[in-house]
Amino acid sequence: MKIAYFYRLDKFETHKRFVEEGLKLGIEIVPIKYRQLSLQDTEIYFGDMKLSDFDLFYFRAVGSELEWSKLLDLYARKHKIPVVDEYLGTEGPLRRFKAVMGWQLIEKGVNYPKTVLVEKLADLVSELDNWELPVVIKLSKGGRHGMGTFWIRKREDLDELAEKLEERKRVAVEEGREVPVFRGFLIQPYIPNDGDYRVFVVGYKVVAGFKRQAKEEKLVMNKSVGRSEGLKEVPSEVVEVAEAAARAVEVEVAGIDLVRDSRDGKVYVVEVNEAPEFRVMEKRTGKNIVKMIVEYLVGKAER
Repeated sequence: MKIAYFYRLDKFETHKRFVEEGLKLGIEIVPIKYRQLSLQDTEIYFGDMKLSDFDLFYFRAVGSELEWSKLLDLYARKHKIPVVDEYLGTEGPLRRFKAVMGWQLIEKGVNYPKTVLVEKLADLVSELDNWELPVVIKLSKGGRHGMGTFWIRKREDLDELAEKLEERKRVAVEEGREVPVFRGFLIQPYIPNDGDYRVFVVGYKVVAGFKRQAKEEKLVMNKSVGRSEGLKEVPSEVVEVAEAAARAVEVEVAGIDLVRDSRDGKVYVVEVNEAPEFRVMEKRTGKNIVKMIVEYLVGKAER
């Protein structure tokens, strides 16, 4: 069996773990950067190899490779090659926008916080007249490691938020990177909690999880107070909501963040991440997450 492993960047050489775990199972996993592909009419090649030689396509990440991801999806359909994740065959990478993800979750009846989308930062000023603080503001386009999530406890925090975004633009200019355009802001109520849950889903099933301590009381909500705690058993109500969320957005291999409201105990989905980082999960839980993913890929290819 031969599985194509598509990726854009690989700072930590994640692909090597997948290749190693595949070899242990007698499976060939071939890492392919999108930019290494070539298209001739409706045939896609990796070097001299036609992609129809593969038994399954695994999209570890898509990122900005929207054109290739769509071409590969069309190709997989033509040649009846199974794909992971399934969302690529429906909304595709557009579900990476938090507003789109939120729509899908709400439509499927998954517990998700009340959400309002405004276009510009200036629109937040008038919209917040309708809200009781504190609230959480998110960039719909997202941000890694919580860098796109902000805690607004008082109106003055909006000024700090504006300064923070301008600073990020300045840094991008100084480093010669593309200057970000900050638009599309989600407003959600802040849900009181004693920490959030991160669970790992493979094949729409929760296979591991840990609990992170409460966030620091800072504008950018990307750091926790204290250590994370690996869970021998993820609470059943957290499992139920997480698995429903994964199915709602058709992300088969996911890292899902959830919180339990300390007022009534209700569990809410915060975010569903495709191509989740697995090293911390393995460290916290002692489970071989990559092996679980590879076994699932093999099982799907054999159906």
